[in-house]
Amino acid sequence: MPPDDSKGDLGKEKGISYMDSGEARLRELGYKQELRREWGLLSSFSGSLGFMAFTTGITGTFSIAYEDGGPAAAVWGWIGVALCNIFVALSMAEIVSSYPMSGGPYFWCLELTNNDPKYVIIGWITGWLNVLGQFATTAYAGIFLAQHLASMWLLSNGHAFSPEDILLVYAIVLVAGACVSLVPTKWAKYHALVSAAFLLVGGTALIVALPLVAPTHQTARTVFLDFNVGDVAKNGLPNVAYMFLIGTIMPQGTFIGFELPAQFVEETKRGDTVAPRAIVLSVLATAVLGFAYVLSLLFCIQENADLMNGEAGGYLVGQIFNDVFKARYGTNAAGVCLLAIPLVTTFNSTTLSLSSNARMLWSFARDKGVPLHGVWSALNKYTGTPVNAVWAMAALAFLLGLPMLYSLSVFNALVSISSIGLYVSYGIPILVRVIQHQNFQPGPFQLGCWHLPINLAAISWVVVSSTAFILPTMYPVSAENLNWTCATVGAVIIGVLVAWYAPVCGARHWYHGKSHTLESRRDLGSESELSSLRGLPTVPSVPKLTLMDFIEDLKTKETDGAAIAVRGGPAAGDLSAAPAVHRVSLELSREIIQSDVTWPQQQQQPRQPPGGFGPPSRAWTSAAATEPVMPRSAFSPLP
Repeated sequence: MPPDDSKGDLGKEKGISYMDSGEARLRELGYKQELRREWGLLSSFSGSLGFMAFTTGITGTFSIAYEDGGPAAAVWGWIGVALCNIFVALSMAEIVSSYPMSGGPYFWCLELTNNDPKYVIIGWITGWLNVLGQFATTAYAGIFLAQHLASMWLLSNGHAFSPEDILLVYAIVLVAGACVSLVPTKWAKYHALVSAAFLLVGGTALIVALPLVAPTHQTARTVFLDFNVGDVAKNGLPNVAYMFLIGTIMPQGTFIGFELPAQFVEETKRGDTVAPRAIVLSVLATAVLGFAYVLSLLFCIQENADLMNGEAGGYLVGQIFNDVFKARYGTNAAGVCLLAIPLVTTFNSTTLSLSSNARMLWSFARDKGVPLHGVWSALNKYTGTPVNAVWAMAALAFLLGLPMLYSLSVFNALVSISSIGLYVSYGIPILVRVIQHQNFQPGPFQLGCWHLPINLAAISWVVVSSTAFILPTMYPVSAENLNWTCATVGAVIIGVLVAWYAPVCGARHWYHGKSHTLESRRDLGSESELSSLRGLPTVPSVPKLTLMDFIEDLKTKETDGAAIAVRGGPAAGDLSAAPAVHRVSLELSREIIQSDVTWPQQQQQPRQPPGGFGPPSRAWTSAAATEPVMPRSAFSPLP
């Protein structure tokens, strides 16, 4: 972060700039800045909040929790899952603060294992699981939007969509969402801000309006303590705990998307500081707002309502809105209109999902982790964004949604696939962080002594939640009620392993983990830019001078004590306290440092980092900041 301008006026002078801390860290990791940094804390938080969109996740999966345990399972399941996801968010926030790179989990694994060839496969598997989870999330959001629109149509005029109609709507949603995702980074920032604003206003309207309109309300005892134990025997489940675990699919399916700040971190100003905060804040906000929405729905269920066999065709939230407004006004028109709020937030979530997915694929392709990596890692020259990657992820999402032609229950399977793919890809780097803790150098966001218990809690939840998503929801298991999630995810993992170990053309022969886009240390930047890596201000370039020009300039511009500005005056690098004429001399001195002047052999050279490409850790850069090494000064006697 730039030094405080109050310490001097140098930072206020025109032409003086500071290298962004996120870009500085990006260069340390061996990558050049390719995307435009336009996002800040508010936009990063907004993007994550809009991606999770509590009105989307809860509205789409509310029936799962209600049928598997009842109201109490929905309430307490939400609280428990929210707390567990806070642990996951904190663990991810600490890692992204140290490694602010698009691509997220797979890149974290590579860094935490020092890109050791023996462990590159960990990053490979993590990357492909994340890709699976990413486009499965887009698919489930798009399919929910199509089904939600079909339910609104059914409630308004009694006509039902055919599977072909839903597929058509789904395709239109993906194309429209992809078109929005193609915009430049600055416009994407505005879309994230608008999405979050609409979610907050619209979600609050739903939370408040529904209880105000409802003529009757459920008791607190029913909402907080009514657990449908009878569903255990009805579905042939082993016990109550098993049923409760299945019901957590509703809240867990909602907490999908807080990875977005990590994927946009290369487009975020001070990403190493902003992205971790955005992740944690968005999870906390979703936890609070989502809990309020769950309570609002449960308290407004009308007495003797046939929720699963009513006019909404088994769409639980749609039936609640229908019953509430019909009971109050005799018509459901206003209720159908309010259902447009989740419709819009779902479209925004789908669009943000595509944008996040594209950054993941772009980063993975940049490291040559996917076939045709040159195509997917390309940036459009007009928008500066990964346009090809956007269309690739939209196409994959469409293909994953094709089974809806044969079974609309594919929606529940997509929720499970997206959650398992993403959360397992989150859990792997957290586990590596615990095992390879000696390789981890914390960034600005640190958990301190709490990192181990928080990491272990996060890993435990990843295991539990992933198990919940692959469990059969009914016994005895048949072809009709089989949970295909395990088979789908297992097939992907087997496919990835086969692609890795295949002879001759296997990925182990051509994928080597990190693929630096800075070819040498010189590409890290000029001396002034390297000064920015150490927290010093960047001085604009001036025409190069010869040594004699410099000496002549000193004779005319230097005043008493000017030489002290370098030797005995302010601390090295603290230019703000020097008089203007001293700063001129220092600027000229820096320019000579960058010139072709050859200094004597006894001169001190800038200290090199211990091994590897560029500075491998924050420990090196902090040492360089406190002990800057300057070439021999022109104020010293010439040999």
